[in-house]
Amino acid sequence: MSLAPKNINWKPYEVIYSAGDEPDAVYLIKEGIVTLYTPDGLKLNEISDKEIFGESSIILNIKRTVTAKAGKFPVFASYIPKASFLQLMEKNTALAAIIRKTQLRLIDSNIQSQDLSNEIEKLATLIEKTKSDTKKVDKIIEGIKTKLDANRYID
Repeated sequence: MSLAPKNINWKPYEVIYSAGDEPDAVYLIKEGIVTLYTPDGLKLNEISDKEIFGESSIILNIKRTVTAKAGKFPVFASYIPKASFLQLMEKNTALAAIIRKTQLRLIDSNIQSQDLSNEIEKLATLIEKTKSDTKKVDKIIEGIKTKLDANRYID
């Protein structure tokens, strides 16, 4: 396999990789938007031009922790093989340590976001089951559900 970056593209809404996949590369977006989701489908972030993704799993030597999916338009990116990326990291160990720590914090934040989403969903379900007579509570429940649904990836 070549260690040189190559160009790659994805169609709208195409899954680039899924949580649990083995990492083989890092991607540098040239054009388009990529959305990142937790394994449970909670939308974490949208990234676009001149941003990289896929680096966490390679830096931490773990399987993919999120699902990456192209947005509503095609995505064009540079595919940077795992070996090439690791060579870049080896050239500057101090920078590599900073990046590694940042990735650990990012993954922890993603887990916390998913846990919070799950708790809010439980609360919304519980409140709905108790069915308050007030329209205000019903409106709040609908708002929570709408926000949760808007940030969820459904395959």
